[in-house]
Amino acid sequence: MQDIQRPLDPLGPLLAAASLSHQPVVLDGGFGQLIADEYPHISQKDGLWVSGAAARMPNVIKDAHTRYLEAGADIITTATYQASANGYKAAGLVATEAEADALMAATVGLAVEARAEYVEAQAEATSTGAAQKRRPLVAVSLGSFGATLGNCSEYSGVFGEGIAAQDVYEFHLQRFSMLARCLSTDALRDQVDLLAMETIPSAVEAGAIVRALDELGQRGTDLPAAWIAFTTRVPDQTGLGEPIEDAVAAATSSSRICAVGINCVSMHVVPELLANISRVSPVPVVCYPNGQTWLGSAGGWGDASAQVSPSDFAKHALEWAQSGAHIVGGCCKTTPKHIRTLVDAVACAGGVPTPHV
Repeated sequence: MQDIQRPLDPLGPLLAAASLSHQPVVLDGGFGQLIADEYPHISQKDGLWVSGAAARMPNVIKDAHTRYLEAGADIITTATYQASANGYKAAGLVATEAEADALMAATVGLAVEARAEYVEAQAEATSTGAAQKRRPLVAVSLGSFGATLGNCSEYSGVFGEGIAAQDVYEFHLQRFSMLARCLSTDALRDQVDLLAMETIPSAVEAGAIVRALDELGQRGTDLPAAWIAFTTRVPDQTGLGEPIEDAVAAATSSSRICAVGINCVSMHVVPELLANISRVSPVPVVCYPNGQTWLGSAGGWGDASAQVSPSDFAKHALEWAQSGAHIVGGCCKTTPKHIRTLVDAVACAGGVPTPHV
């Protein structure tokens, strides 16, 4: 395996504390599905999922961030999974590139503001105001190219005829450039800790992502370190059908990738899939599967009675940590209650890793 010099990344302090306590770092739970379940009247016809809701109901989004922070999450993700300039324009939310930048910056800002208020509340809750505080990380969530198409192709990696790897690369390059402009504003400068590249279905797209990140870096535009989380239905291949080891190799070919793993997968494939990834990954592993089985766009979610309970989720999450996952959390159909139960389970098992300001 190629030896790549990896710079220090924001996960370092969290992972070091987690290693000392032999416990995982805790990620937040499902975001878009949480909002959809709690606010079913929100229209999803614009194809922007929670990114559209962030424009229409920012207070709801900020409250969800706060709930995950209060549940004890060490990392929270932004409501930008399907955000893109073209998507915003198609939904009628913006008319210009500048307006798209402003909307994305405002959406990322909701997580940053929620964290600032959470940290301040911790200080006020102490008798001296000088107690050690948790400062959770903020990760900008960015989905697959397929997630912006609204056809569930982020699960298969088959984006349609005429769409080549170069198109996927250019999409990510444009969106990273957009994000870089957002993070250079006074409100967001030095406030975002990392990127969460989520629901990536193929080694091909992983390669496009790292190529785009490297290209921006070569231009002098450095974004925070990123993780890449793959999605699949089977334990040994990507959604597109490539060996999962090839996907890990493609993702970790750049020093800008600080972790690799899986999200939006069924829990039953996690143990073997996690073992296959952990065996070859040169970076920490992140694991955040669904809490219920997704049957596809035609079938929707499986039987609601099959949704994993918070206690069972926490039990499995600790097992994933013992099997090689350094960061654990939940994707669709996991809630702040699932994360709170996991945090409590981590504490009972030996103590929660505590980053300090």
